[in-house]
This record gives sequence, structure tokens and C-alpha cells, in this order.
Amino acid sequence: MSDQANATPAYGASLTKAEPYATEQIPDAERHGHPRSQFTLWFAANMVLAVMVSGFFSSLFGLSVAQGLSAVAVGTLLGVIVMGLLAGIGTKLGVPQQVQGRGPMGFFGNFLPITLLTIVSAIGWTAVNTVFAVIALQMLVEVPFALAAVAIFAVQSVFAIWGHNLVHLVNKIATVVLTVLFIIISVLSLGQADFSQGIDTSAPLYMGGVGGWVTFAGFFFAYVMTWTPFASDFSRYLPRNTSHAKVVGYTAAGSFIAMTWLGGIGVLVSSFAGELDAIPALAELTGSWAPVAMLTVVLSTLPVSAMNLYGGSLSLLTIKVPVNRIVGVIIVAVASLGMTLLMQTNPYGGFYDFLSLLAYLVVPFSTVLLLDYYLRMRKNISSSVSELFNTGRRVEWGFFAWIIGCLASSLFWNTSLIIGPFASTSAIFGDLGFVAGIAASTAAYLALSKLAPLAVMRLSDRPGISELRADLEKRANK
Repeated sequence: MSDQANATPAYGASLTKAEPYATEQIPDAERHGHPRSQFTLWFAANMVLAVMVSGFFSSLFGLSVAQGLSAVAVGTLLGVIVMGLLAGIGTKLGVPQQVQGRGPMGFFGNFLPITLLTIVSAIGWTAVNTVFAVIALQMLVEVPFALAAVAIFAVQSVFAIWGHNLVHLVNKIATVVLTVLFIIISVLSLGQADFSQGIDTSAPLYMGGVGGWVTFAGFFFAYVMTWTPFASDFSRYLPRNTSHAKVVGYTAAGSFIAMTWLGGIGVLVSSFAGELDAIPALAELTGSWAPVAMLTVVLSTLPVSAMNLYGGSLSLLTIKVPVNRIVGVIIVAVASLGMTLLMQTNPYGGFYDFLSLLAYLVVPFSTVLLLDYYLRMRKNISSSVSELFNTGRRVEWGFFAWIIGCLASSLFWNTSLIIGPFASTSAIFGDLGFVAGIAASTAAYLALSKLAPLAVMRLSDRPGISELRADLEKRANK
């Protein structure tokens, strides 16, 4: 390890080179940065219109201002703690979050969750945010939707292709710029805020104080959790001896401040803005400053979408699609561009429900990853990293724990796409799908992990086989 640490880095902190690494472990010589970079990274990633729009749902559930604001804070806090812990693991293992999934899932067992939870999610969220950006851009200049979408994707793709260091720099700059712009939007929006808004039992989605609060808090918990399969992607370059607590703290703080800020603004103006589509609502809220607001939406999309394209490309490589990282970015970008064009008239609609459905599947996955690391992998980091690249570990018990968690969660799902059998009977307590997923996947993992590993080593991997084969070939040649 000392020789590796003293080696000359080929990439390091360079901004003049495209990132040469993908899903392999980052060598110690390439490790660089400070954990505070995780703050600006995740702050900028969550300073987007989608977070404010999520706050609009507060009035639809009939929540008071106090209930809405507290739900945003609690739901976000629970999510960012998980996010921070997973980002910290990336620093220790030096691999992307998608690759870490091979630990509890197995090399091939990891294919299904990565395909569903990262590739589809990256394509979908990039499309949602880009639709908002294009609509906002069209309010500034007259430009065809398709042309604007292609131009925005070109910028986002360049950031993602250049990779880790540029994405971090872009997000640092975006943190400053977006803070200033969203302060302006916040001041203007608060003019429409109704601080006296109380409980509204006639609201279209009203399900009681407890049920509505839990479900609304679940929106923000789910939003953060959809990021967790990417949590280590941008922390894996930090030096191995970086404080785990600092990585957790900076990651959680950046996400929490951004989401409670914009989500809280959404709550305060929900009685007004909830009646309009997202972009018209923002234009109404900001009045004569609407051009500034539209510019903010366009700029805020670039860093978050670059991160999604980057994570999506790593996901393709994790499931062994035979391309390099750059081609992976292009594939995800093209797929997302196609989705953007399909969603241009309704960026949330049914696909928003589908992404919510993905969050139900993400929660058991991230639960299993945390359990496996803290109960098993961290005891021997070197051995744990080696097993992540062992194709002989085809499917492991963690995969079945994830499946069990998803099945238990599905009993309580409540979306326009799927309604679980217990969704209506438990509505008084809110959306319990996430709770069920966490509880079931935890119980299943703890039970199944006591069983013998399912890994079946290939013949060539078994001790002594390679030596025996070499000896036989030597004898045959004689």
C-alpha cells in the first residue's frame, strides 16, 4: 500500500485531463480532496426546482404550515443520514456505490437492482429536470424544444464525460451562484406565502393529520433515497484516512440545507403554487423577476444532470455492458434525451409516480448495503474490496433480503401505478411502504446472513487448481 501511495498520480486533482477511472478501486496515489467538497457537491445537486415542487404537495394533503415544514425537515433528515453513511463507505472502499452492491448481492445478483435503481433512475431524473430547464429556457428565448434539449444535454454530457474533478468544480461554482439566485427567488416567493395556513380537511389528498404528515415526509425521504445508490461515486477519491464522520456530516449537511430550504419555500407557497404547473407557478411567484427565476432553473439543472449521467454510466459498467465510461455517458444521455422529448408536455405525470415506485425499491437496497458493510465488510477492507470483483460470488443472501424487503414494502405501496393490499387500511398512519421495506429487509438480512455463503468459486479460482493445471500442461509438453 505504501508503494501505491507514493506513486505518481496519473489523474489526481487535475482539471486538464478526463477522468481515467471507472468502476475499479481508486489507487491511494490518486486519492485527494477534502470532505467539505461533499457539502458543495450535494448542496448544488439538490438546489433544483423539483425539490420546491415537492413542497407544493403540502396543501394537497391539507397540512398546516407547521406540519408541512416539520415533515420536510424530518423526512429529509432521515434520508441524508443514510446518504452520508453510504458516502463515507465510499471513502473507505474506494469504489462507486453501484460496485459496493456486489458485496451483499453477489456479482450477478447486483445486476437487477443496479439496472432498476440507478440506470432507470438516472435516465428518468435527468429527463424530468431537463424538461423543466427547457421550458424555462423557452420563456427566456424563442427556441424549439428539441434544439434546446440537445444543447442542454451537450453541456451536461461534457461535464459528466470529463468526470469527477470537473463535476466537483462545477458544483462548487453552482453552490455560490445558485445560493444568490435562490435567495432572490425565496424573497420574492415569500410575498405569496400564507403563514397562517391551517389544517384543511377538504384538501384533495387529506388523510388525517398523522397520515398526511407521514406520507408528505415520505416524499422528501424518498427523494433523498433515490440518490443513495450514487452516494459513493463522488466520495471514493477522498484519502483513505479521511474522517468518516466528516464525510457523513458534510454530505448530510449539504443535502439537508438545500432540501429544507427549497422544500420549505414550496410549503409556504403551496396554497398558491400548488394550483399551477411548476414553471408558471415560479413565474407567478417571482413577477417581474421571472427571467432571473427561469435562468436559475436552467443553470440548476446542469450540475445535477451531469451527476446523474456520470452515475448512470458507472452503472452500465457495473452490470458489464461492454463500453467505457465515456461511451456509457453518451448512451445514458441519448436515452434520457429520448425520454425528455416524450415528457415535454408533462414532466411529472405518470413517470413521477414511477420514480416514486423506484424509491420503494431503493430503501431495502440501501438498508442491506449499510447492514452488510457495518456487520461484515468493514472488518477486513482489503478482503472486502477483492470480493467485489470476484465473479465467482454470483448471487448472495443480500439479494434475497432485498427481494423480501421489496415484497413486504409492496403491500403498502400507494401510487397511481400500483396500490398494495394494505394501502387503504393503513392510510390513517400514512405511507408505511418505506417502514415495511426497512424492517423486512433488515430482518431478512440478519437471518439469512447466518447461513453459509452462496458463492460458488469457479474451478480455476479454487486453491491448487491453477498449479495443477500448469503442472499437467508442463508434463504434456514434455
